[in-house]
Amino acid sequence: MGDCCCKSRAPDVFVYAAPSSAHSSTHSEHRQRTAKVDAHVVDQLVLEMLKIAASRVDNDEDSPVSLVKLHLIADKEEGWIQMISSMVHVIPIENPFGPTAISILLDACPLPSKEAVVKLTEIFNLSTERARLETPNIRVDRNICVVIGCLAEKLVGPNSIAMLTHKALDYLYTYIVDFRNPCLCLFAMIALEKLAHTMENKLVIKHKFAHKDNPLLRLEKLANDDDFIRRQVGFVAGWTLDNLFMVEGRKLSYEEADMTGINAILNCQDVSEYLQISPTGLEARCDSYSFESVRCTFQVDDGCWYYEATVVTSGVMQIGWATKNSHFLSDYALFQEGFGIGDDLYSIAYDGCRKLVWYNAKPTAINNVETWKPGDILGCLIDLAAKEVIFSINGKRLPPYNDIFDATRYGFFAAASFMAYQQCRFNFGKDPFKYPPCDRLFGAFNDFGNLTEEEKMVKPRRLILEQMRHSSVKEDSCTLCFDDTACCMLEPCGHRGFCSVCTSMLRECPMCRGPILNVRREQI
Repeated sequence: MGDCCCKSRAPDVFVYAAPSSAHSSTHSEHRQRTAKVDAHVVDQLVLEMLKIAASRVDNDEDSPVSLVKLHLIADKEEGWIQMISSMVHVIPIENPFGPTAISILLDACPLPSKEAVVKLTEIFNLSTERARLETPNIRVDRNICVVIGCLAEKLVGPNSIAMLTHKALDYLYTYIVDFRNPCLCLFAMIALEKLAHTMENKLVIKHKFAHKDNPLLRLEKLANDDDFIRRQVGFVAGWTLDNLFMVEGRKLSYEEADMTGINAILNCQDVSEYLQISPTGLEARCDSYSFESVRCTFQVDDGCWYYEATVVTSGVMQIGWATKNSHFLSDYALFQEGFGIGDDLYSIAYDGCRKLVWYNAKPTAINNVETWKPGDILGCLIDLAAKEVIFSINGKRLPPYNDIFDATRYGFFAAASFMAYQQCRFNFGKDPFKYPPCDRLFGAFNDFGNLTEEEKMVKPRRLILEQMRHSSVKEDSCTLCFDDTACCMLEPCGHRGFCSVCTSMLRECPMCRGPILNVRREQI
């Protein structure tokens, strides 16, 4: 859906003067000896980038000039530190796109050296004392936690280890154990979670939590809190205890979850890699810089159906309907080739942050509704007889949409895609709907769904991977999903070993990377 900004031609606005000994200097020396750009200019570029990113809808456009300029600045070590410092100080706490914008900027810019990472931690002056200031700068410290997490996600390995100094660990841990500010606690936990992607860091952090008064055990109880920041804290604490920092004697969350009367959930077997799903299967969260998607377990082929989604965070999520033919590609949809719900012919979604209905990667602007906020209820109705999809916000209906029925007439699932730091709770009919349609009869997934006890278990990803390692695979299984039978041959390359579901989501052959012009189904 467009080229990565890194590949775009940089404008001639910023020209760094090379040192006089450029021919004999190393690249590292060149980065360190380059002059700084005016701090005010960098601040303006960051704010401009934040504004553009939050409203950008056409991925076929060239990368925003502000992003290309920032990329050019960050190519120099001093410039990279300048950009980070600017993001930390100027991105506002109230902008729902702020943390996501930090992720995008860091993902688009060159990787820093180990020396730059160490220097950055020193500039931030991380310490227990800073975390316990009586009047903390919540904006700055929230953004510092986001930066640490984003860098840890990109720099898995030695550079991530260099970032986790004793002072940095104490700084993040203090926000968690003191819990004076839920927002800072939330992003400190996420930063530690991402630092733990490196095994050495994971062992250090786990040791830090290894005492009887583990704060995560208290915080996970907030998962059903009515305050939406505290609710996110509870979600992340529980997920972290299940997947990273396990406590001896604590039951895993899915073993404690009450699944009585729940007959439709988000499908743990039909989800992109980094999306986190709650133990009940009714809440999802993304903290990765990628664009993560999921479908539910219940398929509808005819009639009229309705479900609701409660907005927990107010950033970019695309929530609606998708068939099995809909693609999940995790790259960011803003600046790279990323597909979420609404980005192909087989799905349609509403994005209440940017007030857009998405179909086939083409947005339709909605002008008579407010930007969604935590607590808002998105209603999603599909009427296959009338060929209508209708979204509503807190009961206020948007115009009906029917383009999707030109491509497909059945096989729809509730589905959603999430950008970084977004969370949403789904109601498939287990609880009474807040704004049910009053002009037509409709069905709820939970009234007609049927799940086995095993299918209701939302197990931690580490257990699922362990089961996969020990499970036997049939010789004729698909080499990608290992679930369905391999029955398709890709043309023109002729490679085999894939099922029809997987081939429907491929653009290139996974073996030779050649383009797929046709898929031929073979006799089994």
